Amino acid sequence: MSEEYKEIAPSTYIPIIPTPKEKVEDLVKKALKDALDKRKNAESTGISMTVTEPVPVETVIDNKAPEAKEGQVMFNKLLRFKTNVDFPVTVFKPTDWDESVREFIPSVDNDYVVIKDHAEAILRAWEMGDKVLIHGPTGAGKSSLVKQLCAITGRPFIRTNCTGDMDSSMIFGQLTAKDGSTHWVDGTVTEAVRQGAVWAWDEWDVTPPEIAMGLQWLLEDEGKLFLKEMPGSSKDKFIEPHSQFRLVAIGNTQGQGDDTGNHAGTTVQNTATLDRFGTCIRIGYLSESVEVKMLLKKFGTVITQPVAEALVKLGNLIRQGYTSNQLSLTMSPRALLNICKKVSFGCSIAEGFELVYTNKLGETHQKVAKELYRKIYGSK
Repeated sequence: MSEEYKEIAPSTYIPIIPTPKEKVEDLVKKALKDALDKRKNAESTGISMTVTEPVPVETVIDNKAPEAKEGQVMFNKLLRFKTNVDFPVTVFKPTDWDESVREFIPSVDNDYVVIKDHAEAILRAWEMGDKVLIHGPTGAGKSSLVKQLCAITGRPFIRTNCTGDMDSSMIFGQLTAKDGSTHWVDGTVTEAVRQGAVWAWDEWDVTPPEIAMGLQWLLEDEGKLFLKEMPGSSKDKFIEPHSQFRLVAIGNTQGQGDDTGNHAGTTVQNTATLDRFGTCIRIGYLSESVEVKMLLKKFGTVITQPVAEALVKLGNLIRQGYTSNQLSLTMSPRALLNICKKVSFGCSIAEGFELVYTNKLGETHQKVAKELYRKIYGSK
């Protein structure tokens, strides 16, 4: 006897075999329920899940660091760390660069405190030729870290601070008039691409997305820069990057917008742009011990360790108040350094705190900040 089929839901069919009426109704109800449950689960997750056996993860057996070649120094030796992680880092001499770009090599700040994990991730990325994205709260030291790593490795550092109303000529270049004729002047990224500098794309998340899209090809592995506004043939408009060109995007967000309301002007960047960064790093505030060390290295002649420790505790209380929406402004390490700077010019801690931080707040939040100050220092 041939079977008949009835459609219960899309892609769901059950055979109807002559059986007692009650049994047929039970089969129909069960099939319908199963079909609806499957559809409901698919709509709620948006993902088709298939149960499989766990896939075993291979363990890296031989993770021995390669030896340093000529012009390279091992990571631990370069930054005076004692860790199990080590790899060669390329270090340049000023004479390795064209004279026009040598002036962009920063000076080493001997008082700067380098965090191992951050330095390791960035320097390894540079050795691999990765495009790097760094994000984190304001004043956490994102730009200064890149600058100091450039100083330590002898790389030229070219920085562009982006704005929401910026023009593409700021980074790509433009035609200018001089002596009765027009000349092409390179923008910051074009100069870095040609000369092999590290280009710090600062506040990258406020860059208009249509300008950021002009960097899509450059962000790819072995990508090139295309200068559509530059006169000449199509061949002239394609710029092959210098082998040592490195790109680091720096911002408060990772390019997916800001839902906290703390970073005005940041925009959602194209996901195709985000996908092109080979390394992404989040930099938060320093640990208490490191932040105390930073203050003492800079201002150890005017403040003692107990003073530095109290300032860092105050800074962390302010940050907690900011996170819980009791304060409208956080306190960055930059602000703590500025308070110490005021002290070095004869101000008290209380005066420095007021000039650097409290006066930037509204009346209600000033009361909160002063109360937090009293928790650390007692009455004013």
